[in-house]
Amino acid sequence: MLRGGVLKIPPTHPVYPWSCTVVDCARPRWRRYAMRSVHAEQWQEAEARGISRAQFLRTAEPLPATEMPEAMMCRICPQRPAFSLQLMLCFWHRHRWLSHLKRHPGGGEAEFERWLADQPSLPGYGECRADVCDELAASPLGLCGGHERGYVRAGRPGRAKPPKNFFATYECRDRPVPVTCEDQAAFCAWCRAQLPVHRTGTVTLRGPRPLLRAEFQWGMHVHGLQPVAVWHLTWVQSLADDCQRRDVASLASLDASVFRRAYHQRVVQEMQQALWKIYFTPPAPGAPATSRPLHEHRHRSRTSHRGGPGRTPPQDRSRP
Repeated sequence: MLRGGVLKIPPTHPVYPWSCTVVDCARPRWRRYAMRSVHAEQWQEAEARGISRAQFLRTAEPLPATEMPEAMMCRICPQRPAFSLQLMLCFWHRHRWLSHLKRHPGGGEAEFERWLADQPSLPGYGECRADVCDELAASPLGLCGGHERGYVRAGRPGRAKPPKNFFATYECRDRPVPVTCEDQAAFCAWCRAQLPVHRTGTVTLRGPRPLLRAEFQWGMHVHGLQPVAVWHLTWVQSLADDCQRRDVASLASLDASVFRRAYHQRVVQEMQQALWKIYFTPPAPGAPATSRPLHEHRHRSRTSHRGGPGRTPPQDRSRP
């Protein structure tokens, strides 16, 4: 569970839970009451009326999911992410279905199934070009939905863009979609600098340096062995993001006070305690103690995966 660059946590994990505690509720919890915010407000009202928490959790109305722990694929195009969670269709097929409904109003589930049978499966756009992202691209631009929205908010560095109305002009005619880019270097720099898209129930550690990633995994493992305090996954993910921004090499010698939030400081301090037990070598009989951490020996020649000496740079995924 805590291996690799993307950690997927079960919803009812004893130390890293993220699901709402209302029975059968499919939405993630709000930190303060371990419930969805809607249920938290209802619980405060119920508590004032003398209703017990256990009774409220059993009788509160569960809510359907509005977001998924991982990207869902189009039911027609398995290499394209679903744009509509309700229909489970990519952007292109959702557009076609809505156009079909305009021509044939009142179509129900049977009509939808007939329409599905006639639809062609389209090839995907490959992986998202943001270095930290493991999701599939949602458009010819080559970015997943979350990073594409971030790219637009950032003012489109490099001015990379597909043609307007490329669905009708190119894809409907089975033609490849050209993507223009005024400044390739600016676009690639933006892709390298991105943080992962946050997903419920997931901690993405693809951005931090390899040693730091291993330290997070070990710290979470040790904390999970002693279920005395819950760590919210949003705490861990935002801490990893902050470390990526600061280009932190290791937690071992880091001053926890550099982080502004108190819960980040607590998490770092507990992780450091777990790391110090394995980093510092015990003295041999009759030999003076050493305070040099083991990782200084094992990782001295290694630097960031962003391209320093002793480390092979990642495969160039810069497009367009």
